[in-house]
Amino acid sequence: MLAMKLAMSTTEFFRNRKLWSERKHRLLEKYLRPFATKVAKTTKTREVFIVDGFAGRARYDDGSEGSPLLIAKFSNIANSWSDSVLLKLIDVEPDVETFRLLEESTKAWIERGVVVNINRTFQDALSDILRLIRNSPALFFLDPYGPTFIHFEDLTPILRRTAGATEIIVNFDADGLYRIARGALSTKTELKTAAAFADQVTKIIGSDSWLEIFENSSMDAAEGENYLLGKYLENMRGHMSFVFAYPIREALDKRPKYHFVFGTRHYDGVELMNDFVRHEDDLIFGEHIETTSPLFQNLDLGGQAIQARRGILRTIMSNYFKGEKLIVRSRMIPQLINAHFGKFDLKDYRSVFDEYVRSGKLITNDNTTGIDLRRFTFADEDQ
Repeated sequence: MLAMKLAMSTTEFFRNRKLWSERKHRLLEKYLRPFATKVAKTTKTREVFIVDGFAGRARYDDGSEGSPLLIAKFSNIANSWSDSVLLKLIDVEPDVETFRLLEESTKAWIERGVVVNINRTFQDALSDILRLIRNSPALFFLDPYGPTFIHFEDLTPILRRTAGATEIIVNFDADGLYRIARGALSTKTELKTAAAFADQVTKIIGSDSWLEIFENSSMDAAEGENYLLGKYLENMRGHMSFVFAYPIREALDKRPKYHFVFGTRHYDGVELMNDFVRHEDDLIFGEHIETTSPLFQNLDLGGQAIQARRGILRTIMSNYFKGEKLIVRSRMIPQLINAHFGKFDLKDYRSVFDEYVRSGKLITNDNTTGIDLRRFTFADEDQ
């Protein structure tokens, strides 16, 4: 069956760490420090949980570390800070042999009471996980082995959690899900199997609205994947204040392997993750130049790329300014990040804004506050 082929086994998954796995792990690692630092302040115990819902065996065949080891090692760092954070990790892994290897890899942290490993499916373990974390802040990292391993209803207890600060990262396989959706509508698929495929897609994205759209349109693969991803994000936004997706790619000229979906109720997390994914794209660009254009490695192509995207941002900001009577930078940046997540970092926004101020196109008589809170008016260059 198509769904079975798309569901990669843990053995296949952990043969070696792919480049796209490095990207998702790098984003996770970068986010752990500011997340732990911020949310630990909301609790007297300074206890913070990371839940790895599809942990695997913690190490790939090539020796590289999977998320359970990366997070466990970070707990040592968090504990060493002058204002230490008690970072605890809950790993979930249903396969018996894989679980044995996970236990071996994380033994030192288990003995210290930092790691708890659960030998069940994530769905079966979730109620116990929520009891373990109680009111503590928690980040759920859910990286299933294929599109069918987690349904939207599996997320709802997390998305509805209000007892403590809650954030979520889901690696969403839009490509695999699109193929199941197409299989559901193919005349070559046996009726019972097609119905099962359709039911899977509905359960994964949390809505059956996709079915009518797919039946009455001729979307190509990219359009279909984007539609399914969009419905998934829309349903998540019914519970989380901010939800964004970043395409994880092997290389600049490759299609996404999956999407790194990030959900939070706090804008601070949005700014951080926005910068991290922007910088990951900068890294992808650098790798692309090294691979395809070695003769240009010594040129400042990175600097040129920054200037090019800031040129695009100038147009975006100019259009924003024209629609605002009073312009406040601290109010503008969140609005533009929300509309253009991951396209520009905070340095880009501040630099281009400062250019408009220096050029005299943003005018203010308010010198009583810092630039972020000053109220400006726009001298429209088109007038």
